[in-house]
Amino acid sequence: MSATQLTAQLRQLLNRGYSIEDVRNLVPVPHEVLEQAIREHRLQERSRRHDRLLQGQADFAMRLGSQR
Repeated sequence: MSATQLTAQLRQLLNRGYSIEDVRNLVPVPHEVLEQAIREHRLQERSRRHDRLLQGQADFAMRLGSQR
């Protein structure tokens, strides 16, 4: 299995709720592949949080605009 496929599978486990420590202890993969999956997962989570923040700000602005 390629490193790209392993990374994708590890990210799926993380997205399903497995903790980083669980994945580290349960899945025997090369360290570099695991760390890459963790980095990608963290970037994805950060992007989701940022998107939610922007959506909340947009919703607030729309509510303010509709009150006038």
